[in-house]
Amino acid sequence: MNSLLLLIVVLAVSISVSGVDIKYTPYGDEDFTDVLEAEADKHHIWQIPQFDGSFKSMTEQEAKELTLLSEIPKRIKNMVSHFRNKRRKIRFFLYTQKNVVNWQEIDMDRPETLHRSFFNSSHVTRIYTHGWLNGVHVIQSQEMIDSHLMNGRKEDYNIIIVDWSLWSMTYNYYLAHLRTRKVGLKIANFIDWLHSESGLDFETTHVIGYSMGGHVAGITGKLVTKGRINTIIGLDPAMPLFWLKNPENRIADTDAEYVETIQTNGGMEGFQFPLGQATFYPNGGSRQPGCKNDFFGACAHARSVTLFAEAVAKGKDNSFDSLKCEDWQEMKDRKCSEDAQGVKIGDPGNFGRAKGVYFLNTEGEAPYGIGKF
Repeated sequence: MNSLLLLIVVLAVSISVSGVDIKYTPYGDEDFTDVLEAEADKHHIWQIPQFDGSFKSMTEQEAKELTLLSEIPKRIKNMVSHFRNKRRKIRFFLYTQKNVVNWQEIDMDRPETLHRSFFNSSHVTRIYTHGWLNGVHVIQSQEMIDSHLMNGRKEDYNIIIVDWSLWSMTYNYYLAHLRTRKVGLKIANFIDWLHSESGLDFETTHVIGYSMGGHVAGITGKLVTKGRINTIIGLDPAMPLFWLKNPENRIADTDAEYVETIQTNGGMEGFQFPLGQATFYPNGGSRQPGCKNDFFGACAHARSVTLFAEAVAKGKDNSFDSLKCEDWQEMKDRKCSEDAQGVKIGDPGNFGRAKGVYFLNTEGEAPYGIGKF
């Protein structure tokens, strides 16, 4: 740690000790202990996503030190502003067939917001959480809403979009990834509260997460206390800074009764290796048809959401038939040949049926909401 960094940390600690609590950040974090206490590997070099869509090579320790250098001065400079910012960091927005367009916010601190809402515990519940640099109003969140509620079948769902944008909308990927456990805990508390307040049925509840939100979904499953989530679906769970060897801080196959992952940009934005009880690799799970000049993988990464949304929208008519693979290497070599017997991505019928690695070819499909690949 260089002398400037040491001086900043000492100054931060001194101010805190003197009675002024350093709690400001323009992105809504409540303190700095998550960064100061985070264990950081000094050896493995990651390709860390940057705000402009590019990647930068650095170790986890280097990412931590850059965060300390950039964030502590801002928090000291803007301490007063923080106390004027009373916005909740994580918010929950409900959509149903009765309010497809206009959301209803549910707030645990105000139980009346739940009881006055259209939430119906007899309906199945789908909870979606976005990733880094996303929020409730981005296209991926809208795809979740539209595919479930505006597919022509008029099915009854409680669609809950989790908005943690005050934490995710930071240029600092390292900082956002540290917050995933806090977000997962908050969602777990919310699910337990829904169960106690309204009789939410864990057996008909799915938690779906995209990118960094895929790990949030997995952590949520680990931390609920009132029951066990039926299904967790990770849509191209983010790879940078999430260790395969550390399942406690990422989505894992034991986080729910059934865990499915759809991996579309392995080795760049998303994970390469299988993470769920069933892992689907559209077109091999790295590059996706129609994503031209996709140098940094953003298009292929987001395709996981679009494919899942199309599967939901088409229901039993979705054409995403897959092939069963012996393992990840066979999938990578495109040698999968076993008939998967109707196992498809995003199909609720996968519960109890799908297990292992699956390959599927989406070339020529018309994905929900964006036309042909």
